[in-house]
Amino acid sequence: MNDQETLRHSCAHVLATAILRIWPEAQFAAGPPVEGGFYYDVELAHRISPEDFSRIEEEMRREVKANHRFERVEVGRTEALELAERGELAALGPRPEASKFKKDILEGIPEGESITLYRNGDFTDLCAGPHVSHTGRIGAFRLTHVASAYYKGDENNPQLQRIYGTAFKNKTEMEAHFAMIEEAKKRDHRKLGAEMGLFVIDPEYVGSGMPMWLPKGAAIVEELEKLAKETEFAAGYVRVRTPHLAREKMYKTSGHLPYYAESMFPPIEIDEHSGQRAQLVARISELEQQLAGAHRHTNV
Repeated sequence: MNDQETLRHSCAHVLATAILRIWPEAQFAAGPPVEGGFYYDVELAHRISPEDFSRIEEEMRREVKANHRFERVEVGRTEALELAERGELAALGPRPEASKFKKDILEGIPEGESITLYRNGDFTDLCAGPHVSHTGRIGAFRLTHVASAYYKGDENNPQLQRIYGTAFKNKTEMEAHFAMIEEAKKRDHRKLGAEMGLFVIDPEYVGSGMPMWLPKGAAIVEELEKLAKETEFAAGYVRVRTPHLAREKMYKTSGHLPYYAESMFPPIEIDEHSGQRAQLVARISELEQQLAGAHRHTNV
């Protein structure tokens, strides 16, 4: 990890410490640094929402102010399993329920590989590290949002709450980060495209990443396609056309399916008797009428 990742990973431990002080029964899975911040996955009956952030952040500030040392402790497998059975991993002390996710992670560590714990104050976690020297080294932080995630990314496993946040050396760096995010939002193509009348997006019936081009946008697309054709022909290429829909075998042959099966080439399954197909057809017809109306009243 680089210094920033180490800082953010350390803040994830501070987040877990704070949540446990509010909800001691919380069960934690993984809490890594990620691009732009960190998260920690937690199983908890209480549904954490942004309304809880100020309370959690207040507890986090107490842990940072306490300036507890991040203490690295190497333990044997038997001792680590005993701690997990007593509920002491990712916890503030012994608990009635075992640390089930940490126990599962522990059992996945290969034989012969070192097992380390990190302690900050009363909080002990199964972790390879590294961390900053003390919690007080975390200068500024903010919780950002909550999502859901299956344990280990497997839908057959429990669904956990994923609490996201970010951390910086100081408040100035953090404020600059969020100011940049706000500026990026102003320039978001989805926002600008709608404001300029280039396209509309219907997430429910078409898809979040599938714009339906209005007359102005269609003109831009046509000009870009014209430029692409001219460039290709000048380079000696010729064009072919394939259907928009095809059998799975085609995408296996092309080599796309193994990489894009979930995101771009999922099979279409429509229950003929559920009424969903009729609803979809009706919605598409409605959108086509809206686009036709926009075409009649919009000057390109």
